Amino acid sequence: MIRRLKNKLFATLCITTLTLGAVAAPSAFNSVKADAAPTKTVYVDVEKNVLGQAPILQPKAVTLSDTNTIADATKQAVGDGNVNIVSSKYGKYVTGFKDTTDNQAAFEDYSFTSKLKNLTKGIVFRTDIPKQPIVTDANYLSEKECDGISGWMFTVNNVDHVNSTYYDGSTTLDNVPDGATIRWEFSAAAGCDLGLAGYLPDGTISDKGTYNWSYTQTPAFFSGRADKTDLIAKMANHANKTDTAYTNALTQLETLQATQGAVNTAAGAL
Repeated sequence: MIRRLKNKLFATLCITTLTLGAVAAPSAFNSVKADAAPTKTVYVDVEKNVLGQAPILQPKAVTLSDTNTIADATKQAVGDGNVNIVSSKYGKYVTGFKDTTDNQAAFEDYSFTSKLKNLTKGIVFRTDIPKQPIVTDANYLSEKECDGISGWMFTVNNVDHVNSTYYDGSTTLDNVPDGATIRWEFSAAAGCDLGLAGYLPDGTISDKGTYNWSYTQTPAFFSGRADKTDLIAKMANHANKTDTAYTNALTQLETLQATQGAVNTAAGAL
C-alpha cells in the first residue's frame, strides 16, 4: 500500500545525426540533425526525518531531458549506485537509498511507536510473518526496514497526484512543472508519520499470509505538515552550504514537525 504513495516511492535520449547525400553536391538532406528534446530542471532531496537523522541527500538541482522520468532524475541526483530502483505494475519505485548509518538504533526513538502499535494491533512489528518480513540492510535504508510497512514515498511540489493521476517513478518530467521539487521521505507508517493521511493494516492476516489493509484512511499522526517546496529549491540554489542562512534552512528541513512560519522564514533568508 505504501507503493501507492511512492512511490503509487521510479530512456536515454539519443540524438542521432544523419548525413545523407553526396559530399560534393549541396543537398537539403545533408547534416540532418534530430531536434533535442526540451530540458527541465528539478530539485531533489532525500529525507529520513522520522528517524531524527540528517538527510541522505541535501537539496540538489538536476537538469535533464523532459523525456526522462522521476526515477531518472532521482538517480542523477544521488548518483549511480546510491539508489535501488525496481519496476512493478505500478511503475518504477525506489526500494532503498544508500545509507550506512544505524537506522535500527535510530528507530528505537521513533516518536509514533505506541500509536502505530495501537492502530495496527502490533502486527507491523511482528517478525514471525514470513510474507511480511522486516529486513535489516547495512548498506541501504530500505523498504520494510524498521517495520513491515516502512518504505520510501515522494511528493512533487508537496502533492502526490495531480488531476486524479498519481505520480510514480515512471512519470516523465514533461508531466511535472519546471523547477518542481521532488521530495523523498522515509515513512514507517504509510505517510501518517509525515503528516499525511494513509492506509494502514487492520491488524489481521489474510489467507495468503499477508496483511489485511483497512479501507478507511487513517488521519495524519500530527497536523500542520509544512510545505517545504520553496525551501528545498532555494537550498539547492544557495551557493554557500556552510553559512548561517543555509544552516538554519537545513535545521528546518530536518525538523519533522517544523511550522510553516519557521520554514518560510528560513527560505526567505536564502
